[in-house]
Amino acid sequence: MKKMVLVSVLLAGFLQAVNLDLSSAKLTWTAFKTKAKTPVNGSFESITYKLGKSQDSLKTLLEGANASMDSLKVNLGDDTKNKNVKEAFFALFKNTNIKVTFRNVIEGDHEGSLTAYVRMNEKLVKVPMQYTVADDKLVVKGVLDLLNFGLKNELASLAKRCESFHEGLTWSQVEIQFESMIKG
Repeated sequence: MKKMVLVSVLLAGFLQAVNLDLSSAKLTWTAFKTKAKTPVNGSFESITYKLGKSQDSLKTLLEGANASMDSLKVNLGDDTKNKNVKEAFFALFKNTNIKVTFRNVIEGDHEGSLTAYVRMNEKLVKVPMQYTVADDKLVVKGVLDLLNFGLKNELASLAKRCESFHEGLTWSQVEIQFESMIKG
């Protein structure tokens, strides 16, 4: 009888294990231009992901999970945009590496919140984020402000380079999103 209980407990723990399919993972961002707040979508090539230490739950999987990327490997799906953003913005950073680490995960039923610790331009900023789980897909969303990273001059450089495309307005707020399929 004791063996049966032990096997049941172990099996229940195994069945609750969760993991992310990092081959499906996407980290994207949406910046904004013009008075109509027209979106400009982008991402980075060669993002390195590392998950939290435990697969016991989504909370423990996300706690401490991180992503690292080189901002000079920006991808906006257009060579001219890539060149403008790379040369007039990211190349001016004190350090072109960006790292995002998830902390303070609160797990609810199919939704939750966490804090993304974003290190960019040698500044660490806490960004509150919300997440949802639907159809075995995790989606984490938040908004950061580039000015919190000491990027006033870099943003002004981008705004000047793209003034005609942005109709004189480049927003400092950027929506960030991470998504991945859940497996297990």
